[in-house]
Amino acid sequence: MPARRWLSVLGRLFLLLNLTLPFFTAHAATPQQLPTTLVVPFLPNGEHYGDTGPWYGTIALQNPESVPLDLTLRTTSGAELKTVRVEPHAHATVTASELFGTCRRYPATVRQHTTDGLDRVDLPTAALHVDRVEIAGYQPGIDYTWGALAGEVWIDWSPPGWEPEGPYTAIIVDCPDGQPVVITATAPVDALASDTTACVARTEPVELAAVKGAPDTADAVLLPKGIGPVTVVEVRYGTRYAGSLGLADPTALDTSGRWLATVSGDAITIDWGAAPSDDDGTIPTGARYTVIAHVRETICREPRFAAQLLLTAGQPAGADGVTDGATLVSSLPVAPAPDPASLLTVPLVQWHNGWTTVLHVAHRGLQSCGVTVTIRDGAGLEKWSGSRTLEAGQVWHLDLREASLASGFLGSAWIRSSCGALASADRIKPSHQLALSALAVEARTGPTDLLVPIIYAAHSGWNTGLAFTNLAQAPVTVDLVFVDPTGAPVRTERRTLAPLSQEILYRPDLPPTVGIIGNPTAPIPALATLHIRATGPIGVLADTVKYTPTGGRAFTLPAVAPVAAGTSLLFPLALASAPGDVTGLAVANASTVQAPTTVELWPLDTPTPLRLSFVLPGRGLGIVYLPEQLRTLTRFAGTAIAWSDAGTLAAAGMQVNETIPGDGAAGTPLAPGWVPPVLGVQLLPTWDGLGLTGQPDVALGATGLPGTPLVIEVVSGTATLGTDAGCATTTPLQFAGTGTLERTLWLCSVSWGDEPTFTVRLWWDRGTTPGAVDAADTLVGEELVRLPQ
Repeated sequence: MPARRWLSVLGRLFLLLNLTLPFFTAHAATPQQLPTTLVVPFLPNGEHYGDTGPWYGTIALQNPESVPLDLTLRTTSGAELKTVRVEPHAHATVTASELFGTCRRYPATVRQHTTDGLDRVDLPTAALHVDRVEIAGYQPGIDYTWGALAGEVWIDWSPPGWEPEGPYTAIIVDCPDGQPVVITATAPVDALASDTTACVARTEPVELAAVKGAPDTADAVLLPKGIGPVTVVEVRYGTRYAGSLGLADPTALDTSGRWLATVSGDAITIDWGAAPSDDDGTIPTGARYTVIAHVRETICREPRFAAQLLLTAGQPAGADGVTDGATLVSSLPVAPAPDPASLLTVPLVQWHNGWTTVLHVAHRGLQSCGVTVTIRDGAGLEKWSGSRTLEAGQVWHLDLREASLASGFLGSAWIRSSCGALASADRIKPSHQLALSALAVEARTGPTDLLVPIIYAAHSGWNTGLAFTNLAQAPVTVDLVFVDPTGAPVRTERRTLAPLSQEILYRPDLPPTVGIIGNPTAPIPALATLHIRATGPIGVLADTVKYTPTGGRAFTLPAVAPVAAGTSLLFPLALASAPGDVTGLAVANASTVQAPTTVELWPLDTPTPLRLSFVLPGRGLGIVYLPEQLRTLTRFAGTAIAWSDAGTLAAAGMQVNETIPGDGAAGTPLAPGWVPPVLGVQLLPTWDGLGLTGQPDVALGATGLPGTPLVIEVVSGTATLGTDAGCATTTPLQFAGTGTLERTLWLCSVSWGDEPTFTVRLWWDRGTTPGAVDAADTLVGEELVRLPQ
């Protein structure tokens, strides 16, 4: 983690000054159903590009739930590659070679070397596809270049590097091509059935046909196989008979005193001879009548899961995600599949100051499909455009040096396909062994209140550069507010971007923040959070780079929409194995109110998390630096989950391996993991119509994620319900809680002659009146409940 001293300070303090900003309040993203599909635009499998490599991709899959999850990985054409079981509160890693196959290596001896010239090698098989040529002790692109043509490989030793003096061995490497990967949860509806905290009970009416036997006898009605427990039984024949019975007491008559219902095995028995006052003779013998069984069933919320793509050059990451031995490290979040109709944008591409950009472009179609890439300069003007027809699973690797652009180019890339485009980009600086990776974003109207959780300014050699790209065809005004970790503003700026244009800001110029340990008035290098409000859609990348005498380290973070209270933020790969991989988490509060925040660190080998609870001030920033929090452990590999009970959060994870001579740094935003809570309404076995036994008639239940504030609202229809047997408090009613809610109610009155109904609504309590429904709350479930007559 860069900037260790300051991060350690924040990791110990957390509770900073509660200062607020007068400028604007960032709003959380509108809640949506958690996507059931995540997409990796390109998973490298030994490819060499941008004069670096070979590159390998490792997918880290996170299960934040309390039960195992099965996640299936497929190609974009739907072919299953692998199904992975991820244990509770854990991660599992999947390498590209596990999905596509391992690289094959063919040695070839060059017996006659031509000094500063070309050596030729015949391919050992016509089916060989050459991905790279390796020569021990020599660097491709520096000492030699290579190419393949017509069954042979040529090796060019004209670059001004080292070269052999005699015979040598060239290794011809053929790797199965990397592809896009689609990740889905297997059977998500049933995945959490064994987790009682994720499920609620409800009753559903099941209509069954019965045939009337002779008066004062019993009729048997078969139940469907696999049906749940029956709690209430109704009998109906035309409009004459309307009776119901709760089955808490199997010997009780229904409220009309006409029949007795018992459930045994796979049948309901309606006994007409149980009551002396019955008049079952009015149902003719042999006539069909209806038995309605109210059956209890369990419904569960859908599971959360997240994924992260770890990119390493030189060699794949280890089984638990460690990067020891790699030469370069980068990472990408694994996001939901973009809308197939969307235009995708990479906000920053460059061929500038030793950097080049390699675009990885594919499509989502099942068959061949055309893809078009347009490169625009900082003014938004088109400077290059090209198209390719790609087969399913094929990836177009476009190096900007091949795009006829002027040297020193900075701009953006725009990608479209009629089949739906997929794209990511690696920006690489071979001379300093630096790599930055970014996903393409959808160029459509979206959240315009964004957050970059952490910005560096002259902080232990780390500085952040920002690229703002207007995704609209009209001008966009962008307001920027930089705040220090206490929430105090340190700089405000306003920028106006022309259509499709771009602006670059470099931030070593932020004022120092005030020290909070030792000498509280002493300035220290700046850390900041960036709050962004734009009048239209924009794409923002924050590159953080540290140069060293031999190279440097770099990671990039996109600006993201902050998430509301009760939304999980998921991080699949948390590590602490100094001097190797270490992880730090930056958690920023976008709102002006205090945010009680929880971070859980789940080790792979322990079922108990380290739980950190702290209060972020309005606009405040907190850092969880794993080596500081896990001092008693020599090594940690696991996952992280964060959420707040109030406020709105965005967070990022930074991973740094100081043992890597090249760029051992990677940054990834934490993925939103919100899923809608579920609502259950059930008729209880104590049902007796109008509370004659003094027992409750109806139960309400709701369950969501930890920290999700909920309100259940009950509204009268043709039936009125109360909170007690005496009906002292009746509908409308509201019940509030966090995560899980349970209430029982009594039926107090009905409108005779009408079907008795009432309405139950479940709200995500996001408004200004905690514990009560207001205009800012989000409706996540509604049910019209029809009661027995």
